[in-house]
Amino acid sequence: MLQCCSLCQLRPEACGASAAGFTFPAVIRRSVPNVNRTRTRTVVRATRESDPGANLARDFSKFVNEKGAPPPLHNRRPSHLLPPTAAVAAQLNALQLNDWPDRSAGIQTAFLFSKPYGCEEMVTGPPLPSHARSWHGKEEWLSLEEFTSMLQSQDYKPLINCESWQATSPMVFPSTRVGTKAVQAVQVTSQPSAGMSNAKRSHTFTFCLEHVTQGPYKGCWMTVGLRVGDYANV
Repeated sequence: MLQCCSLCQLRPEACGASAAGFTFPAVIRRSVPNVNRTRTRTVVRATRESDPGANLARDFSKFVNEKGAPPPLHNRRPSHLLPPTAAVAAQLNALQLNDWPDRSAGIQTAFLFSKPYGCEEMVTGPPLPSHARSWHGKEEWLSLEEFTSMLQSQDYKPLINCESWQATSPMVFPSTRVGTKAVQAVQVTSQPSAGMSNAKRSHTFTFCLEHVTQGPYKGCWMTVGLRVGDYANV
């Protein structure tokens, strides 16, 4: 007698149909290979391998991992949640990878972290300020185009696409009574210049920061100057 189901094959007394004497034709199940699934995976894999954008993203991720750098889009805008040390690091990390994800994106990040003109009187902060404080330490306000020219000058050019950087001082607060000013020295190792010797050069800078106390940037640490040399360890 053919068994009616898998249950009566294991426990005949538990199947009512088998106990009543009914017989059913056996059902034979065969596994059919999923040809379509295999073909789809092959096509997707081939597409990924031939996609230049995917290859570029993979190579860049490998570069970032080898450098030990944080994700390029991390802390790209000022925030009241960022301590002054993080504000300095955000600018240097962005300048180190200046042309990612867009051309001169690092310079734009530095511009965003520079104190905007009239920020205390603003009602809301614009996505991109029209003018920001010059890093020369003067009461001068620059457009993004002017700010870009300043960073590409001889004084600040070592910052752009630098080999590495490190803080060489703690964050120093010159006025302990108010606590709205802060400075930190950093050492930057620049890439060898084209046509020059392959020796890498070290450059020392001091970030000068100011804590905004009102307006849409309230609580943010903004750059108001970058001096060549160490003015924090004095």
